[in-house]
Amino acid sequence: MFTMSVALDRAGRHYPHATSMVEEGGATHNWAEHINLVSRLAAGLCSVLPKVGQRFAILAPNSVSQATLIHGGYWSGRVPVPLNDRLSVPELFAILVKSGASILVVAGNYLEAAQQLKAQGWDGEILILGPAQRGFRGTDDFFADYEPIVPVQLEASDEAILLFTGGTTGEGKGVALSHNNVVANGFQIAVSLSTGPNDRYLHVAPMFHSADLIGTAMTLCGGAHSFLAQPSPTSIIDAIERRGITMSMAPPVLVKGIIQSDLTVDRAFEKLRVFICGGAPVPIKLLLSAAQLMPATALVQGYGMTETSPILSFLHLPQVRSLGLSDDVLNSSGIPLPGVEMRILDAQGPNDVGELLVRGPNVFSGYLERPELNEISFVDGWFLTGDVARIDSHGFVYILDRIKDVIITGGENVYSSEVESTLLDHPDILEVAVIGVPDEHWGERIAAVFVACPGSSPDKESLSDHCRAQLGGYKVPRLFKQVDSLPKSALGKTLKNSLRELFLDEPKN
Repeated sequence: MFTMSVALDRAGRHYPHATSMVEEGGATHNWAEHINLVSRLAAGLCSVLPKVGQRFAILAPNSVSQATLIHGGYWSGRVPVPLNDRLSVPELFAILVKSGASILVVAGNYLEAAQQLKAQGWDGEILILGPAQRGFRGTDDFFADYEPIVPVQLEASDEAILLFTGGTTGEGKGVALSHNNVVANGFQIAVSLSTGPNDRYLHVAPMFHSADLIGTAMTLCGGAHSFLAQPSPTSIIDAIERRGITMSMAPPVLVKGIIQSDLTVDRAFEKLRVFICGGAPVPIKLLLSAAQLMPATALVQGYGMTETSPILSFLHLPQVRSLGLSDDVLNSSGIPLPGVEMRILDAQGPNDVGELLVRGPNVFSGYLERPELNEISFVDGWFLTGDVARIDSHGFVYILDRIKDVIITGGENVYSSEVESTLLDHPDILEVAVIGVPDEHWGERIAAVFVACPGSSPDKESLSDHCRAQLGGYKVPRLFKQVDSLPKSALGKTLKNSLRELFLDEPKN
């Protein structure tokens, strides 16, 4: 497998006149123009980071400028560390120190946060993403100050990018992805979704999130990248129509917002050929509703992790329907991507339930400076995902829950994702999280914490009836609590430990 620098060089050589970048305002750049900027920026990175493998952090919203900078990192062999702009200054400081980044590149509106990091003791250099300002050098200076350089020679095993997980159970973990990891998953996605030079991918996921790496398929195939700095149902719809987008990915909450809005009336989606829904469990009814709204588009559910660069499997709705299998497969997360292997720990046959193990060229080799965690995260070369799953006789994988979130009530295992999916089918529920709370008789009771759709306030009886019509009685939540918002990690994962505090005063029997 080759490196991302080779992939970029190939795009510049073979697709020089094809569109590479589409700005938010609609302006475009071709691959020849993009590679010229990338190679000059790479020369500048080499000047401020003299050694291959040195890391530089980025604090900025989604943009073509940030993509160019990350590509400059690939080209130069310097390692980008995109930071979550939703973190506090102390959290950012901890990640900066852990990463060892000696350069922090910030969008202008994050300059104050960068100066606070310096005040707390971080001793690196601050650069501005774009033009220089307030006495700080800007990355645009590199375009004028340096001549283009050829890609730095790298090994496929060299580190390409350092990402940090969301940290739902504590401090986020550093995940160093190699060039081989990133390129391999890019190829796997490209093959699965038939990407090519006429595709335009809209980056909705924040660039500090592993889901953003789905766009690697565009670089490998000479397609184009476009970005949303502030994703919303309205901005997604506008971008798809006005920028000629052919592929995108969004989390379920935004997809539901699109479906429930009237924003799509008389809007043109003819060019949108693939829409991926992922980043959180996706109820099949949501996927089917989106398919009705976009009849010319292939709806796809994706399952993956930061540690797998990120995609492991796709449920490609049109392809699955063409197989003539039972409708049950629509509740799965699809089949593994080419080159990905999956098995269930200690399974004796199809449909046995247990922890999902994976391996493949896109799977990382270990967490940053966490040898004790790495020791328990791999078994004979297989990565333990921490997800409870089953695999049917056709190889479709069904993600049932996180191991730590399985609820045991009256001796029965209840998978929170199944109950959440059922509740998300209720027309008045926007978001929901299902947890177990202590019960002296049953061990745990099932509790649902939900955010209602605007203008709605469903009562316990209607929610219970809705669940009882689709689930066994022991799976129906006994407790319901409506909240304005669910507590989320910086990467948007629901913090279920925090939700349990809402039920501390509930009687335990």
